[in-house]
Amino acid sequence: MRGVQEKKRKKGNKGVIIFLMVIVLVIVISGVAVLLLNQIHITNELATQTVHDLAKTTIQNNEEIAQAVRAPKSVQATVPIFMYHFLLDDYGEYLDVENFMKPSTFEEQLKYITENGYETIFMNEIGSLENYTKPVCLTVDDVFVYFYDNGFPLIKKYNVKVTLNIIYDYINGENYLTTEQIQEMLDSGLVSIESHTRTHQELTTLTEEEQRNEIIESKNGLEKDFNVKLSTLCYPVGDYNNNVIEIAKEAGYQYGIAMTGGTYYSNIHTNQYAIPRIYANRSMPLSTFASYLSEASVEVEW
Repeated sequence: MRGVQEKKRKKGNKGVIIFLMVIVLVIVISGVAVLLLNQIHITNELATQTVHDLAKTTIQNNEEIAQAVRAPKSVQATVPIFMYHFLLDDYGEYLDVENFMKPSTFEEQLKYITENGYETIFMNEIGSLENYTKPVCLTVDDVFVYFYDNGFPLIKKYNVKVTLNIIYDYINGENYLTTEQIQEMLDSGLVSIESHTRTHQELTTLTEEEQRNEIIESKNGLEKDFNVKLSTLCYPVGDYNNNVIEIAKEAGYQYGIAMTGGTYYSNIHTNQYAIPRIYANRSMPLSTFASYLSEASVEVEW
């Protein structure tokens, strides 16, 4: 009898153990299931978010592509492009007094520009005038150190853009801009640089080889030294001919700017290598400057 009871007790204990094992197994399986479900949920959320992000990125990319390829049917722009030389009160014994604009006069002009809603542009933006309504371009030829001393503080004060036409071989020379000064101005985002040739010689008086050296090597040097892309050749003393233009095209210049000629009208001045400028001289009153500015306009047909 005791043997039978012992067997029943052992059998009962075994059943309890099996029952407990089943419970444990169920709990483990349930836990694993919950973890798997959570993982699936997380994965689905990540997948949904990824699809959403991809869709958003695709839409943004498509919009950027559409904007990039969207070009206006026509643009008719009137842009006063001013040409400056020296910004100095005292012109010393220099005979060409009109090249020396007073810094105070320059400041009056910059103040007028900003207070009347005109938009300063770089020369390399002449090809994208559809982005502006009242564009004006300020260019400085030769660019001796006087601009850094007397002009750069003013363009920072009034937050305007200026294009400097650099004589490459003059850099770091007497009374000229240093490499560090040019880089500082470029870093401001308010200055762009273009080529005024290597040594500022009248191009039509040179041989073709000399012309190539002046036009091409100045571009190569400036681009290499300052890690920029040049678009414009500024002809020394406004001197150029068809041969000069062909070399400029070959070198990769998009524009050539003369010394005189008045306001730039895009529908009239279709030769992009003979863009006219307005001589901003020492005697120019603010009323004359304002009169030129009043012409600034852009009409765009999309």
